[in-house]
Amino acid sequence: MTAPAPVIRPDSTSAARSVIVEAPLPWWTSIAVLGAAIALVSVPLAAVLLLTETGPAPDPFVAAIGVALHVPWALIIVFLLAGLVERVGAVFLADRRGAPAAPRIDPEDPDAPRVLVQLPFFNEPAVARRAILAAAALEWPRDRLVIQVLDDSTDPVARMIVDEACAIARGQGATVELRRREERAGYKAGALEEGRRASDAEFIAILDADFLPPRDFLLRAVAGFRDEHGVDDEGLAVVQARWGHLNADESWLTSAQSLWVDDHHVLQMSWRSRAWEFVNFTGTAGVWRASAIEAIGGWRAASLVEDCELSVRALLHGYRTRFLPDLVAPAELPASLPAYRAQQRRWTRGWVQLQRLHLGSLLRLPGAPLRRLHVLYHVLIPWQWALWGAWMLILPPLVAMGAWAGAVGPGVGVAVYLAPPLTWLLVSTVLSAVETARRDDDRLTVRGVGRRVLRAGPQAVLTTGMLPHQFMAALEGLIGELHAEFERTPKAGGSPARTRSTAGALPTASTARAGGRDATAERYAAADLFAVLYQAFWAVVFLAEGLAWSGLAAAAVAVCVAVVGGVPRRARESWMHRPGARRRRAVRRVLAERRAATAAAARTTA
Repeated sequence: MTAPAPVIRPDSTSAARSVIVEAPLPWWTSIAVLGAAIALVSVPLAAVLLLTETGPAPDPFVAAIGVALHVPWALIIVFLLAGLVERVGAVFLADRRGAPAAPRIDPEDPDAPRVLVQLPFFNEPAVARRAILAAAALEWPRDRLVIQVLDDSTDPVARMIVDEACAIARGQGATVELRRREERAGYKAGALEEGRRASDAEFIAILDADFLPPRDFLLRAVAGFRDEHGVDDEGLAVVQARWGHLNADESWLTSAQSLWVDDHHVLQMSWRSRAWEFVNFTGTAGVWRASAIEAIGGWRAASLVEDCELSVRALLHGYRTRFLPDLVAPAELPASLPAYRAQQRRWTRGWVQLQRLHLGSLLRLPGAPLRRLHVLYHVLIPWQWALWGAWMLILPPLVAMGAWAGAVGPGVGVAVYLAPPLTWLLVSTVLSAVETARRDDDRLTVRGVGRRVLRAGPQAVLTTGMLPHQFMAALEGLIGELHAEFERTPKAGGSPARTRSTAGALPTASTARAGGRDATAERYAAADLFAVLYQAFWAVVFLAEGLAWSGLAAAAVAVCVAVVGGVPRRARESWMHRPGARRRRAVRRVLAERRAATAAAARTTA
């Protein structure tokens, strides 16, 4: 049994706030909420499908099955529509409801608030040095700034690099505290909490190892806590900066990631900040009010997304959050598929864990019903992956049964199945490209926008190929342990080869307990392989039946999953490590060595 999670509720009548302990909701609560939403949208969709029928009357049993199995698609459309509202709304509000800029903070101000910069590390030899030196270069009064290097590294080389970088930063006049723990209790959240408790700073900036903030990062971020008159807004708990990219053009993988990161930050987070005054802290490139963290109970390792969990508790406590789209902190995107998959697994699994912890409190969130509805949509977004994964399983049998909209006519099939996701992809890509180019480029040009729009192709491949992986992650978050092991994302420090070589090189505790065989990785690999074989089977069936477009669509899904999931590579590795294969290879190697030695001896004798 997991310990009850403290849930903070706002107290609007007093400055004092109370902590109420509430047990996590059962795992099936999220499904119940989704079911209620499904019921609201499935009936209209069923009516459309039945009323547009122009051929012979369908078999009632087949029609009933077809309508029932379209429920996941109905909810997917709801998520797509909600996402379009955010993106169009972000553009509409871009120059209408932005908060007036606060006066810039003087970097020499002797009365500037005390600031703590926390750098959490765990075996980051490729990026630790540059992260520490970038933090030491931040503009802020030296006597009001402390840098905490929270190094949980177990790699001797990584620890040596951290020691050397800290010494260099101290030589440059920075105040650097190097803190190491004997045990990695609570993972990143535990390190941040221990460091916070040892500081008396008023504001705490958190930067992951792969982020390189601009020199004026603190000046602009701390100013975000003030209004246009320079008065501190004590109701703001956190100011979040936008993620930039150090390696967006390195490969098709980083190109695809840069598009969805820009879309999420420039559009979604901008909308949420302006419309609802709530964005979740992204774990890095943000500044927290220290008193807010203390008031809501500090950092906890209750889920794999400790940053979002803290943000939700701040929301439940009555705090607001702010996003600054023009303050950009460049970071390294995962340069290999294993690194990216590890990152996405942790995020998706953690978000579902977050629902188990706080969904009940969010359902009772005080305030406007629309704001509450949006927050629920915000928290439930990871279920899109599970719904898409389920839909990829359901749609092929529906096509074979004739219980799909395409049986009415090609136009209806396109309108029901292709138009919604393609519209979403087109609108989100174009708006994201335009807004990002408008903010980041010297001037808005067709070339700049077009370069970003072209990333939609790689993003579509990546998103489709990740469906089985993310489906498994959501399921794991729903029924798995809450206090799960934190799996870090390998960083390359500008060297993609290094990322490929180190991704997965550091075994997790679960791998070690399994004697070197990662049971979790095998489950995910099995899901990918099943998806490839399943879609390939239906592709053959559809092509044999003359359903060319359906066959090509199924084949495309199979190829995407095979590429992103590394199915050919894993099949090759499994073949190489099948029972008895290692012994046979060793025997062949010994025999080859003996033959070479015999041949060498014969040449010597001759």
